[in-house]
Amino acid sequence: MPSLRPAALLVCFSLALVHFSHAQTQSGAAKSPSQPGYTIQTGARVVLTDVTVTDEKGNPVRGLPVSAFQVLDNKKQQKIDSFEEHAGTSAVTLPASSYGVFSNDYLLHLPSVLNIIVLDIANIRIADQMWLNYQLTGFLSNLPSDQPVAIYLRAGSGCFLMQNFTTDRPLLLAALHRAIPRIPPLGREYLSDQQILSQVAYTLRSLPGRKNVLWFSGGSTAYLLPNGTVFQDQAAMRAIYDSLEEERIAVYPIDARGLTVSSDVMGNLAMMGQHGAMEDVAQATGGHAFYNTNGVSLAAAHVLDTSGSFYTLTYSPSNFHVDNKCHNVRIKLDGGYHLSYRTGYFADGNNGIAQKPATPRTKLLISGDTVQDKTRHATPIIFQAAMLPTADPVLASLKADSEGLTAPPPKGGAMRYAVRYSVPIDELTAQSLNGKRTFVIGLAAVTIDRDGDVLKRQFEHVTMSFDEAYFPHRSRAPLVVDQQLNLSRTDQYLYLAVWDVHSDRFGELQMPLDLPAPRKGH
Repeated sequence: MPSLRPAALLVCFSLALVHFSHAQTQSGAAKSPSQPGYTIQTGARVVLTDVTVTDEKGNPVRGLPVSAFQVLDNKKQQKIDSFEEHAGTSAVTLPASSYGVFSNDYLLHLPSVLNIIVLDIANIRIADQMWLNYQLTGFLSNLPSDQPVAIYLRAGSGCFLMQNFTTDRPLLLAALHRAIPRIPPLGREYLSDQQILSQVAYTLRSLPGRKNVLWFSGGSTAYLLPNGTVFQDQAAMRAIYDSLEEERIAVYPIDARGLTVSSDVMGNLAMMGQHGAMEDVAQATGGHAFYNTNGVSLAAAHVLDTSGSFYTLTYSPSNFHVDNKCHNVRIKLDGGYHLSYRTGYFADGNNGIAQKPATPRTKLLISGDTVQDKTRHATPIIFQAAMLPTADPVLASLKADSEGLTAPPPKGGAMRYAVRYSVPIDELTAQSLNGKRTFVIGLAAVTIDRDGDVLKRQFEHVTMSFDEAYFPHRSRAPLVVDQQLNLSRTDQYLYLAVWDVHSDRFGELQMPLDLPAPRKGH
């Protein structure tokens, strides 16, 4: 079984972009993930829509031809440019990791549909968290053996990874039980849906294909306080829906409180508002909202059972104009079936419009800062990383091609460790000058506590040069680079990123800091 361990947060890589951003973006050779890709073309607005079709019993309907579908954009029938059926998730076995070695090579072995659990405890009481823990324990214990799932937690302002994609049930259950129950964050009335959806869109940007986000929450924080609500910025929400559309993310809001009955009028009004907000997100992203049900595990199982079978179609709206208005999308299908799809989009200049080129999106970071993302769809660098104490004989037995900056002396009980990066040469771009072949790699290491708060950041550049005459004899062995870190007990997770300065491509992975002890005799 795969043993991809719990992890830290993908969102933090934006911090590395600030330090490593290169002026000229070049295209680098890369291995493409096995999933099919859909490119938004320039020259016209291209709308890509994933449609799930179920019968009256909730079972997926397969084998429908393109002629059975009609697409209406603002009530005008459109010509379908491309059509593809996805008949169930493909079986997948993720690669197992070696002792103390972590990798992002799971990106090369993903199924056609990805399922992500987001535990948003901003508005879930401890008692409801315990009930949710019980429900999801049963759900994960019966998870199909060929269907990987990832688990994220929103404990504060950040949304960070507890467990990367795996089919290993004990790992998923351990991540769930580490995540909840826990005390909801202070100041949670200021945590908006806008924040978490923006983070979800950015966090999942490097994953190909359709993504289903099972968003377990206690309802929208916009209705957390009866006398002091946090109102959503509708313009900002439109931009977030654009991002979710471009990343092919469908959100399935699930009310973790189950069936709730209240005699309080204001409480009932707030509940209705929360459920309305859930419906809005689901309709805008092509998902489905679940509330007023004690079967939250059944809701999750239903999403996994039905969302793997869907139809992907694209069309270019006729007489399209950038007018910053909402376009309503309606898909008609005879037969009394139930359809789930994105019900609209905004003609705001994003997503491949030639008349008004899209600008880089501004992303909200966990630190509260913002950064513009220019390389969202670049193929990620696949690499490995191992963490060992600097005195470990494994490090001494294999000389690195280069070493990063020397870390300062550890303080306050911290210990010095080394991250050993192993990056395949064909993942990088070299420059030849004066008889030398030179690689320049950026390294980012961010340590995070149990609540997702950033504790330390370390960024550096490493340059490696090889004689042109020697390089062909070096074989195709990966480049090995060491980075020194000082770590303490409060450091629970580690986020790592590799940045190819010559091509602007990057790769990222996360690992827990359950560090192995040094092994003798290796």
